[in-house]
Amino acid sequence: MSTKKISLEYANGTIDGIYITAGPDSPLVIIINGHNGFYNYGMFPYIQQSLYKEKISSYSFNFSHGGVIGDADYFEDLEKYEANCMRLETEDLLCVLQNLHSDMFNKHLKVILLAHSLGGVPTIFGAKKAVEEKIKPDGIILVSTVKTLYFWPVEMIKEWATNGVYYKKNNRTKQELPQGFEFLQEVMNSETKWNIEREIKSLQIPILIIHGENDEAIPVEHGNALFAWIKETNPEPELKIIPGATHTYNTKHPFDGPSKELQEMISATVNWINQTVLSSF
Repeated sequence: MSTKKISLEYANGTIDGIYITAGPDSPLVIIINGHNGFYNYGMFPYIQQSLYKEKISSYSFNFSHGGVIGDADYFEDLEKYEANCMRLETEDLLCVLQNLHSDMFNKHLKVILLAHSLGGVPTIFGAKKAVEEKIKPDGIILVSTVKTLYFWPVEMIKEWATNGVYYKKNNRTKQELPQGFEFLQEVMNSETKWNIEREIKSLQIPILIIHGENDEAIPVEHGNALFAWIKETNPEPELKIIPGATHTYNTKHPFDGPSKELQEMISATVNWINQTVLSSF
């Protein structure tokens, strides 16, 4: 297995990632993590290894303002973390897509975006911008993704708006993580500028939606709503509900092995890539 770290430097900062290649001309999956996620989190390294076994390359990266530096699993840069927002994450994803033709990566005939949780938002909006820049991805997989940015508790949003920042405790690291003002503005503009329904309906890219039946963080109704919005407009819409699956598919960080729910999610991903994305080659 050929694994290397690839860091991209651009105006917004540094994007660190892990590239596992199954060889030139193999399909490439770009893994976009969610809020408080990072490339070493829990199930993500295992997902990359599993894709490699299926002859699928992958690049899993940390957002420039995600707060996690390199191989760490602790939020070290809270100043950047507070500045993080959907705009910056969308720009980070575009930077990754713009660099795929550089000599850092092999040539890949198909590019698929796989987003988990809140990472689905920059993925949906980034895909739209990528189409405009003529670097259109060949498929999108939305795993446990939100239907709206306005999913936070009302009392939290009120306090956030009053103070301009909201400190949310991370149960794993015990840190009080600052949710910043620009992110709040995006949440408040979830029906206008950051309208997910409008944006996802406009995408003429095959989309697979995967959601856990027992998702405790983003209820399964989010996945059902996303699919309802695209089933009449998308060229290749598909929905897969994983029975009994939680938000992280019955796994945790540190990772202590795959669950049957995670295996089912990975199988659904691989099958869809082979049957839908690669079959159109």
